[in-house]
Amino acid sequence: MTQFTRIMVDPHRRHARWAMTSLERQHAIIARSLDPDRAGGERSLWRLDKGRNGSPSRLYIVSDSVPDIRVLHDELDVGPHDVASCAYEPFLDRLCIGQEWGFRLRANPTRSLASTEHGRRGRRVGISRIDEQLQWLERKSRECGFHMPINRLELPEVVIRDSRTVDFTRQGATVTLTSAVYDGVLAVDDPELLRATLLDGIGRAKGYGFGLLTLVPLTGDRRAIVGVR
Repeated sequence: MTQFTRIMVDPHRRHARWAMTSLERQHAIIARSLDPDRAGGERSLWRLDKGRNGSPSRLYIVSDSVPDIRVLHDELDVGPHDVASCAYEPFLDRLCIGQEWGFRLRANPTRSLASTEHGRRGRRVGISRIDEQLQWLERKSRECGFHMPINRLELPEVVIRDSRTVDFTRQGATVTLTSAVYDGVLAVDDPELLRATLLDGIGRAKGYGFGLLTLVPLTGDRRAIVGVR
């Protein structure tokens, strides 16, 4: 059964502070927490939402098993009270056509550039312009079973909270990824497709904290969604 886990990470703790400076470190810690013996390399989705003004960050993981608290304690200085896990399927089964949810997604928006050489595949590059990042999500949403409702300004109900490039070192080489954090409102068009999206993620670089879509109930004025958790 799929597990949804939320981990509160205190950025003031030494191990956590060190881990949060590198996506490669975070990737390795999460992989080891799900597969301590490193036997099978269990596949997972995860996202780290950094807290504001020194408040705890939230690490979300969707995986086939509950992360090993011993690894999380050693690597992130978290204790049992910082970790909450539940079966994901009961929530997924509640999804129906027409429902509206607040959402957050940290994605790696990319596009493929055609090769100038016959017979060779094009190369994939990051999308850095805000308007193109929004267009990327609109295209993806059609494949993922949802759409963003249009507001009175005739714009989709979604904003990009953070857009940047992220660098980290992997096997001695520098990796650069485009990162965009989307907050907004979505409407369910195809529950089965959306369930698959919540389990499989959106876009590329999923092993490095991209692609996990999370939903929250809408309360009050949906135009005021800030910091969806």
